[in-house]
Amino acid sequence: MNLNPAKITFRKTKRRWGSCSSKNELSFTSSLIQLPLQCIEYIIVHELSHIRHKHHQKDFWLHVEKFMPNFKEYEKTLKEYSPQI
Repeated sequence: MNLNPAKITFRKTKRRWGSCSSKNELSFTSSLIQLPLQCIEYIIVHELSHIRHKHHQKDFWLHVEKFMPNFKEYEKTLKEYSPQI
């Protein structure tokens, strides 16, 4: 993707799988381990895409889709899991 986060951290969160700060620091929940590999990859692509697009508008989703064409399938699968586990 040729996008480089300033920092990557893992922590226990209750509501989000990942986030990207305004300083391009990515944070992921330690609960990612419970997910299928494709869902983990989707979350990483999603958060890396926020380095380029700090919103969820059309350009953001086109960028995600460029690297993960089946991302909607993985979003559906993620609804079966919870970061709280």
